[in-house]
Amino acid sequence: MRNISILIVIGLLLSFIEVFVNRNAQASETMINGRTVSVLRGTITHVRDGDTFEVEGTPVRISALDCPENSTNSGQKATQFTKQFKGKQAVCELTGAKTYDRVVGYCSIEGKDFARIMVDNKFCQFWPKYDVWNRY
Repeated sequence: MRNISILIVIGLLLSFIEVFVNRNAQASETMINGRTVSVLRGTITHVRDGDTFEVEGTPVRISALDCPENSTNSGQKATQFTKQFKGKQAVCELTGAKTYDRVVGYCSIEGKDFARIMVDNKFCQFWPKYDVWNRY
């Protein structure tokens, strides 16, 4: 009887953890240009720097975007500019790659391509080596 009670408690804990994790980041599978990709949708909850922000707590490195490091004046300006998007809705098409603790993806904010915004405003530049879907 004691073993059954322990198994029930473990099962309930695992169910709770799964619900909590799935509630924070809304990911789905979508067909894009003939390939299935994961799509992460949600609110930008934190800005790390010009080319990395968090969507519902999930860190996303923007694919094909090269911004100056935060340790430079230019990097701090890029980060400050990016902070205006905190609280906005993002849709990120994830490439399947990971770098450090971040997933990698192409993101749009309110229907506008984020990398293009950063390049058009001269905070960053495109990085063709990492443009895995040849968007730029």
